[in-house]
Amino acid sequence: MSGCYQETVPSRESTLHILTMLLNDPEASVRQTAADALGKIGDQSAEPLLVRSLHDPDPAVREAAARGLSRFSSLGPETAAELVLLLRDSHPAVQRTAAQALGAAEGSPGLISSLEVLLSSPDATVRQSAVHALLLLDAGKASTVDALSRRTKDTDPVVRRWSVAALAESGDSHAVSVVMDRLRHDPVDEVRAEAAYRLRFLGGDSIAEELETIARGDGNAEILRWTVTTQRALRKGPDFDSVRLPDPPTAPVPSHRYP
Repeated sequence: MSGCYQETVPSRESTLHILTMLLNDPEASVRQTAADALGKIGDQSAEPLLVRSLHDPDPAVREAAARGLSRFSSLGPETAAELVLLLRDSHPAVQRTAAQALGAAEGSPGLISSLEVLLSSPDATVRQSAVHALLLLDAGKASTVDALSRRTKDTDPVVRRWSVAALAESGDSHAVSVVMDRLRHDPVDEVRAEAAYRLRFLGGDSIAEELETIARGDGNAEILRWTVTTQRALRKGPDFDSVRLPDPPTAPVPSHRYP
């Protein structure tokens, strides 16, 4: 009589070792599967391995690594910084997954501070990524508001525009004058239109009259449209709720508070 066959279940350590080896496989599909599996296991020791895979030449592997990191209960500041840079990836699916991972990492110690440091990077694409992440995280602490306020006068118009959006999402009362300044003086129409749109979430009736003055003197149709719409929203005219609002600016993102 033959003996009973009993399948051996690999230990957690053995599984991690195998998946670590597979992250270096020449086949991208194998590396992708390994990254996904490491994320599902959720062992914190795999964090640096997945961070390394964020630089994989195959976008599907980078996406899997970011997705795996999003499943961890917390992430280190270095990991968060790597995810911020991934927001500039050339593949939209990788960008979206990195953003989701950053959202999951919101409570990680030092994340906001790390992003504030990146706002001063000499590389404009890094500054764009940092302010984008702060917009996604809805960061509203005083130091972040101050850092974003400074970036509204950045040399890069994308950084200025996303800083305006992030300030408005913070809901900080000090942001009103900063965003209003961009509406009045920014040399780029897209930045001014963003400011006109976002002011409806920050200001009150006290700035409605000023918005009317700006609207009368501006020749740009998009800025005029959003200035008038924001002014009416702040004054809550009797017919405001019955009028279909125009779509918000398509970039950087619609407001979390857009009705």
